[in-house]
Amino acid sequence: MAVDYPCLNAAWQTLGDIYTLLQVVGGVQKPLRAEPDNIVSTGVSLSKPESLVPLAVGLCVAFVYTQVIELIGLLFAKAARVKSKKVEQFVAAWCEAIYFSIQIFISLRLFWDAQWFWPSGWAFAMDDGRKGFATNGVDGIPPDHATRDMRAYYVCEFGYYAAMFLIIFTKKRKKDFWEMVFHHVVTSFLISLSYTFWHHRIGVIVMLLHNAFDPWLNIAKCAHYLFSGPLHAIADVSFGLGAVIFLISRLIMYPIAIYFAWFHASPVAGESLWEALLEEWVLKLLLCFLYPIHIFWFVLILKVAKKALVGGAVQGDERSDSEDEPDDKKSR
Repeated sequence: MAVDYPCLNAAWQTLGDIYTLLQVVGGVQKPLRAEPDNIVSTGVSLSKPESLVPLAVGLCVAFVYTQVIELIGLLFAKAARVKSKKVEQFVAAWCEAIYFSIQIFISLRLFWDAQWFWPSGWAFAMDDGRKGFATNGVDGIPPDHATRDMRAYYVCEFGYYAAMFLIIFTKKRKKDFWEMVFHHVVTSFLISLSYTFWHHRIGVIVMLLHNAFDPWLNIAKCAHYLFSGPLHAIADVSFGLGAVIFLISRLIMYPIAIYFAWFHASPVAGESLWEALLEEWVLKLLLCFLYPIHIFWFVLILKVAKKALVGGAVQGDERSDSEDEPDDKKSR
């Protein structure tokens, strides 16, 4: 007698979607088009295996993936003779630099040709969720849908932030520990909720705007721990570029994305802005909650930039100095 195991089936399908994503990223096949055989669509409920299991799989995959990157970073740190007191900080920066660089590449590989991916098409992108992005009456494509490679990208991104939320409690506390905890909680909830209610395209845009800054900051950190003398300029240049990208992506472009999400995403034909559903209000508010953290971090970035101008080089990252680091060491 055949026995149906919905959770196992959903997990196996998710792994298959991640394999498809890897093929797309590797150039073996093109990004999937929105056709009946290439989409995933389920009822809106986190209790359903088709919704909950992929998030769990994404968490497991992201955890293993980041641990492998950290191991490689640890081996590299030892080979490069990074000071023992700085190895943990170097490895953390290495992991984030590699992860976010890969994520940016994947998002560009998947969505480069999509009209909604670029700012000129953001209003179009917000025709998502129950509005039914780009269905246009195509047979076999329901309003709430995503291509399988997009879904795989989405759950792996959720997995990273969820994994980092767990891992952060095992590391030494930094100056912005509670801000990071809040950021990971809000981001994980935002990704999982937007995933569940089919606001994938808005989510992809928000992810890219957030990811754009991180490689530059962490490359600056790695260079700071690796180099001295003339080569330390790599850290200074990378940090400077990161500061400009942070300003543009998170303080200028991100509010524009929030605007489109507020005024284009939730109202369907014949409804006013105030007739949005509860989950749509929650998503909008979560998007807004992240912005004050960005302002806080940008102030810290400016402090580092000020120190660099006075001292002649980037001496550290205000966001990431350990709270237990001696004050006299910080002042050097």
